[in-house]
Amino acid sequence: MKRPVQDSRGFTLIETLFTAVLIGVLGLLVYSLLNIGTILGAKNSAVNVAHQTARIAMLQMTQDFHSAVSPFQLVDANGNNVAGTGPAEGVAFHLWSKDTNGNDSPPFKVHTSYTNAAGQNTIHIVATTATKPVVKQWLMIPTHNIQLEITAVSGTSDCILTLASNLPVDVDGTSGNIACFVTDRCSYIVTNGALQWSGPNYKKTFTSAVLGQNITNAKPFSTPTTVSGAPITQSVAAIDLSTADNTYSNRGFKAANILLSGQIPARANLLE
Repeated sequence: MKRPVQDSRGFTLIETLFTAVLIGVLGLLVYSLLNIGTILGAKNSAVNVAHQTARIAMLQMTQDFHSAVSPFQLVDANGNNVAGTGPAEGVAFHLWSKDTNGNDSPPFKVHTSYTNAAGQNTIHIVATTATKPVVKQWLMIPTHNIQLEITAVSGTSDCILTLASNLPVDVDGTSGNIACFVTDRCSYIVTNGALQWSGPNYKKTFTSAVLGQNITNAKPFSTPTTVSGAPITQSVAAIDLSTADNTYSNRGFKAANILLSGQIPARANLLE
């Protein structure tokens, strides 16, 4: 009896090509899924990093704006005042000055023996060593609508302040108690893609610090207006800190705009 002959043939060329194509398609599909997952992870990481930077900066700005004791003033990249409602690179405002212990400085008093007429640029106040004003701080006398920068300070307890401009009105300390205040002029400015804070530290040394990087909007600050078009300098609106994470910029990913809508009012205006 003859044994059946076994078929020892291999894969045909068509079968081999079909198998290779099928494996290639499956491999490409797996690679595409992995690549999409990697891109989405990179995108989410970029957005999260950018948003976190902007959120921290917004919280700090909101706290300072609520504590301001003067109208807001739009400024350019060099800190100079800008007319109009913006947009502008930065915004400046005044905060209560601090003593050497980091506490709010108390009100001062114009010395009772002091009298000076408009057109002079010095004023005599009563202060202590811990609360003595320093150069670059500002003097405010609400009753006389005076707000001037201090350019020189002499004396210890009875300070003679030299101001950046002449007094606009007479100041007569002999006529009664005239209260005055010392404030710090602070600012937030976007320069070269960085959000920078400028102002004094608790040691009354004026310094700068970067709160955020990769700010894509060079002019994020503006002020709202009334119906008639007049600026409302008591509040700041439309703070748009759009940020991007440079790590993934080659893929074109950046955070969506973070827009602080509405108005942030100052706590008080010493000159009102």
